[in-house]
Amino acid sequence: MVTILTYTTLFLSLLFLAGAFMSRGGVIESLGILRGRGFRVSLIVVAGFLFIGLFWRGTLYMNDEREEWITRGRDAGDTISLGFNTKARFRSLSQPLGRVFDRNGLLLAGYIVHEGHLRRYYPAEKATAHLVGYWTGPIRDGVGVEKGLIYLNDSLRDNRSHDVYLSLDLRVQQEAIRALNNRNGAIVVLDPSTGQVLAAASLPSFDPNKVWESNVWRDYATDKSSRPLISRAVKDNFSPGSSIKPLVAAAALSLYAKLPEEGGILCTGEFDPGSDIPIISDHGAIHGRLDLSEAMRVSCNTYFSWLAYTSLGYQRMKEFLESLGANSRLNWNTGIFLNEYGALRIGLSNVEAPDKIAQSRIGIGQASVKFNPLHAAVIYGGIAEGGVFLSPTLELERSTDTLAWFLGAEVTDEVADLLLEPLKPGGTSPRIFDGLKRKGMVVYGKTGTADREPDGRSPSWFSSFAEKNDKRYVVIVVLGNRRGGYAGSLNAPLARQMYEVLDRYGYFSQ
Repeated sequence: MVTILTYTTLFLSLLFLAGAFMSRGGVIESLGILRGRGFRVSLIVVAGFLFIGLFWRGTLYMNDEREEWITRGRDAGDTISLGFNTKARFRSLSQPLGRVFDRNGLLLAGYIVHEGHLRRYYPAEKATAHLVGYWTGPIRDGVGVEKGLIYLNDSLRDNRSHDVYLSLDLRVQQEAIRALNNRNGAIVVLDPSTGQVLAAASLPSFDPNKVWESNVWRDYATDKSSRPLISRAVKDNFSPGSSIKPLVAAAALSLYAKLPEEGGILCTGEFDPGSDIPIISDHGAIHGRLDLSEAMRVSCNTYFSWLAYTSLGYQRMKEFLESLGANSRLNWNTGIFLNEYGALRIGLSNVEAPDKIAQSRIGIGQASVKFNPLHAAVIYGGIAEGGVFLSPTLELERSTDTLAWFLGAEVTDEVADLLLEPLKPGGTSPRIFDGLKRKGMVVYGKTGTADREPDGRSPSWFSSFAEKNDKRYVVIVVLGNRRGGYAGSLNAPLARQMYEVLDRYGYFSQ
């Protein structure tokens, strides 16, 4: 229909111009009642521009495929656009966004007819909101993968829609949301052999289908308490607590630092950093003489505080963490520009101590260090892969991208052995994974329980990977407010649930 109207108008314009230039006493003479040659010339020029524009649109620009794009769709997910141009602010072209699917072909973003107009539609709603994001055109712009698709369209300049398949498994993502059970926090599931993110769940969340509504948007944007628009998994960071201790051990082994047992250091229940710095407590426990494995099993604060602050020293410990990406931007391995500002940039992991008190706490993951959950997943993935660290990706069929981080295979093997200790009797999360062990799965992990932070949060962690049938997967569980509980009883059971999910969906048998 659009093409018919275009060619009809084009034909009438052509008749006008023919009469103007070829008919003596024709159109030009009929305009004699209008005085001034300038007006007639201007009229002819306008008609000429109209002719050129219509000729371009009807012949060069418009075709059957494009006309189908800008007509009303029938099914949710149709890659069509009506009143929803991705470049409407820049030029008057209709270019639809592509559809977004999970790794199994389930729709995560498409179009739906709403009150006679097409609107971007997100069937998974809150479950994938922080990753897929939203796009509203000039109303609220966009974020996430949706924003990345805008950058993709702008870069290709072919005016076509481009569907994207994510590494995300919607089933695993939804299971992670259910495991969080409305608690403030994040769960990241990563395939360390490829860098593919299978899940990056975050709560609180928001419904991207409702960002069009002014009242709902205002509530989302002004909620400073729960901050539903911020992904805890991708953009936030938390004090890691004792989950940093495997990295302290890795630093000591890599840099050949003296271990406490080699220096005759005993755990008396507290560590005194000296210089009028408050002591660091072991919360009433006195462990006596320990080696590195035993210290990891009981998560001895005295042992790791002495190792990080006295033996290694704050500066060397900081530099080691920086060699694993702290204080610098971790980028996605992406073909859809997720690293561009406003899309899905990964939050920083910070190592910075304003004073000696904060420096003395680096060995227990407090005051001087905060880690991003996705970054932590990449680090634990590198330990699982023998020192090979891969950039994370949300896209299927991306070639792996190896990071320039280094941790020797011998060190990572020793650290992996240390990660078995907390799960043994007497450890910080014993017997939690016994059921998985009977099914042939071995879990490596470390708890982390942090004290209250200046922002009021008291985070807890379980950082881990598991192995079965030569397959390994990383699971990171972070809760923003442990409310007096401990990671061994809060976070570790959630990690077990996620490994059970992965096993049920066949990931350890593929």
